[in-house]
Amino acid sequence: MNSLRARVAVAAVVATAAAFVLSVVVVVGTFVLEFRGQAWWDRDGQGAGVQAQAGERAPPFDQQDEQPGQGPPPFIRRLAGRLVFTNLAILVLVGAAGLALGGVALRPLALLRAAAERVASTRDLDTRLPQGDGPEEVDALAGSLNAMLERLQRSTARTEATLENSRRFAADAGHELRTPLTSMRANLDVLGRSPHLSSDEQRIMSDVSREQERLLALLDGLQRLARGDAADAFPRERTDLAEIVDAAVSNAADRHQQATIIFSGPDEALLDGWPDGLRLLVDNLIDNAVRHGRPDVTVGVTLAVEDSTARLTVEDDGPGIPIGDRSQVFERFVRGSATSAPGSGLGLALVAQQAAAHGGAAAIETSPSGGTRVVVRLARSPDGL
Repeated sequence: MNSLRARVAVAAVVATAAAFVLSVVVVVGTFVLEFRGQAWWDRDGQGAGVQAQAGERAPPFDQQDEQPGQGPPPFIRRLAGRLVFTNLAILVLVGAAGLALGGVALRPLALLRAAAERVASTRDLDTRLPQGDGPEEVDALAGSLNAMLERLQRSTARTEATLENSRRFAADAGHELRTPLTSMRANLDVLGRSPHLSSDEQRIMSDVSREQERLLALLDGLQRLARGDAADAFPRERTDLAEIVDAAVSNAADRHQQATIIFSGPDEALLDGWPDGLRLLVDNLIDNAVRHGRPDVTVGVTLAVEDSTARLTVEDDGPGIPIGDRSQVFERFVRGSATSAPGSGLGLALVAQQAAAHGGAAAIETSPSGGTRVVVRLARSPDGL
């Protein structure tokens, strides 16, 4: 019997037949017992003598002890009681048998589900679900799932190949472009120090230098994004986020001496992650806050640890980001509509990328001073590992 529907139908027929047979047995058995009792009464000499003395015959079994106004005869009451008890017993037995037969019938589905869960947990698309040993419906489902896994495997392979080519192109292009840009910077510095330049020429040189710096920053951002896209390929390790944030704050204070950067948080915040990616996230948050704050900006950096989340908050005292722009500034090359600060539009994209790579997300709020508050939540295990 290689059909799940047939197995369920047979189980239902067997249960119904068993209930009918047991009910018939109870009814027939009750009649047999009552007739045997009546025959025993007729053969009993004492009972017969008593009846003979009274000049009466023994009453039929369905009229024994019957009194007016006392309901059905005892025989009927005994039959009804036996049927109720038997039917209750039948319900229990049929329920137990149904559970057992249902477990047997659905066992192939349970095995298929367990195999699918293994594929989902291991993310091994080479694994195929068992097929050919179960009912027709389960085998058809397994075949459909295996076909889907095969399509996903081909699609994933093409996607990974495309991403790898993109990362390699970004790395090669970055390497090739960095050398001429660095040489250009050196030449611009030499020309900028020339005493023979007019004021207009100095202004042009200053504009070219700023554009060169912007190109170099854009190149760095693209290379970091390419590395971030490959973050899943980097080994994760036990990382102290508090130590990373403290080091990033110290380094930012040296780079931005006009800014006041205040850090508060626990001495330790352990999670499994990619240290370079986490440092990239913190550096971009602080640099973004300094860039968009007031000239003497005060940047607040706060780290809090919860059972399953590490929450990093960086806020400034600048003009803030309009509510309509807050979801868009996390996209690549997108900048706030009201900002005039220099930038490539990749800083917050890097933050969102690394937050997602560490099982979290980034959001923008308004700080108490009216500036921008960026809140990043990163996943961590409950025991801090």
